[in-house]
Amino acid sequence: MKVLVAGEKPEQVITTASYAKSLNPAQIVAAAFKPLTENELAMLGGAGVEKLIHLPEKYLAAGAAASAAALAELVKKLDPNLVLIYASKKGVEICGRLAQRLDVAYASEAFAIERDGNGFVAKRLVLGGGYVATVSLNSKPALASVKVSAPETSKGPKPAVEEFDPNVVAPAVDLLETIKPEKTRVDLEKASLIVSVGRGFKKKEDLSLAEELAKLIGAEIGCSRPISGDLKWLEEERHIGLSGKRVRPNLYIALGISGQVQHLVGMRDSKTVIAVNTDPNAPMATESDYYFVADLYKILPLTIEILKKKLGS
Repeated sequence: MKVLVAGEKPEQVITTASYAKSLNPAQIVAAAFKPLTENELAMLGGAGVEKLIHLPEKYLAAGAAASAAALAELVKKLDPNLVLIYASKKGVEICGRLAQRLDVAYASEAFAIERDGNGFVAKRLVLGGGYVATVSLNSKPALASVKVSAPETSKGPKPAVEEFDPNVVAPAVDLLETIKPEKTRVDLEKASLIVSVGRGFKKKEDLSLAEELAKLIGAEIGCSRPISGDLKWLEEERHIGLSGKRVRPNLYIALGISGQVQHLVGMRDSKTVIAVNTDPNAPMATESDYYFVADLYKILPLTIEILKKKLGS
């Protein structure tokens, strides 16, 4: 079995390759639109990748249609059994367009892929994350965009690097400009400590309590969907959940978050979870290692005061 993995960023390619390795394929080939560093190449080797195909970055810069067109030619050349694309926002769009070009069925944003006879089965969350849909992928290649948490990969022999420019026809729509939002902090998906806020905060100004706690312990600020999507108190990039970021920090502190399933999907891979909520029966209680039934407006100032004394701040 041959697996082709791809992603718009090198770290996404590495993560997807590491997950593909768990399927025990005979060969893993990676495709990337951006050059990889020597360290990243070694990480790919540790993930079991034998060959890296480097596609010109111009296709990624031109948009999802051009990227899918380039990948379609690569798929025809390699004839893999399975194609996995990391499910970033652009990756999901690329995967959909690739499915159309190859005329194959595909699963979007799958969290697990399994072998099933001569085909594959993909598992994905549906209906707000409350249910799991099992999707049979019997075409060749089987195709899925995946948002998976793969274990950290040790370095291995660097894969052979091959340049491939399919010279595909430019898409009918020209991308004139891309405007990236300003990012004030590091990517939540890489954070080891996260303080996350929810509707338990009564007004925007009160978020300063969480921000002070985060500053004291060196954590990043995250939030539930209502805080970023409905109230606009924080940037969308801080939203953790089914349609936001999926994180796996060493410590996740949930403040005033009840824990609806859409949010839990994004943080349940956290190693240790501490939560503060006034509702003893909130869903977050079952997901937490330490659950405090308390008023965050009382417990946060006390916690901050104790930390300042301990840290000498």
